[in-house]
Amino acid sequence: MSSNETVQVTARDRVRLLRLARGANALDTHLLEELLQLLAALEGEGAPAIVLTSAHPTVFCPGLDLKRLDGCQRAEVGEVMQRFSELLCRLVSYPGPTVAAITGHAIAGGCLLALGCDRRVMTRSGARIGLSEINLGIPVPAGATAMLLALYPTRSVEQLVLEGDGFGGERALELGLVERIADRDGVVEEAVRLAQHLASRPPAAFAAAKRFLRQGLAATMQERDAAELDRFLDCWFAADTQDRIGALVASM
Repeated sequence: MSSNETVQVTARDRVRLLRLARGANALDTHLLEELLQLLAALEGEGAPAIVLTSAHPTVFCPGLDLKRLDGCQRAEVGEVMQRFSELLCRLVSYPGPTVAAITGHAIAGGCLLALGCDRRVMTRSGARIGLSEINLGIPVPAGATAMLLALYPTRSVEQLVLEGDGFGGERALELGLVERIADRDGVVEEAVRLAQHLASRPPAAFAAAKRFLRQGLAATMQERDAAELDRFLDCWFAADTQDRIGALVASM
């Protein structure tokens, strides 16, 4: 696979390093589609281990591209949310090992991408991981919430979803949101080592074990998102939420 302006793909033995390289990596339809196609292509190649990281010096991913979504109609926002849901479902059900190398801030949808991976390595300092949706007046999507509750301690999920503050590396490790922390310069290499460790297991057995662990999770996520999309969009298009989004976009 070749590199492009959006996601740079590098082969590292049995690992594919996917480096987000679209500025600060706000999730617009182009980046969502690129990631969906890459995951599908990699799965077709036997699902090698993946390390997902960022080329930006201080940001892993800030979530959805609010600049592009500000002023969009309900149907357009709903379509983007459905594509993001598809991406999370494909990531969480990817048969091979997936590791997020969090070298910068992982916020909102960026946090969910990291938490959708099997394992996470985060910089010890200088970055936060968290779900800021509640601060704008919108909930974390229902399917993503189902994913979090299936994979992480309930109290940690409640703090993420209801408080909206985010955590540094040390606290994220304490809460069970990341497995390892490292100095920023060593995060990617530590993530590659972890991915190689997981990839050393027989691939068919690893894929089957992961399927057994997450049986039905992607379907549940899709069902929850479909059932609650209108409620989510009602919150998004509430007047006070639109004011907060507009103010945030204006400050960028």
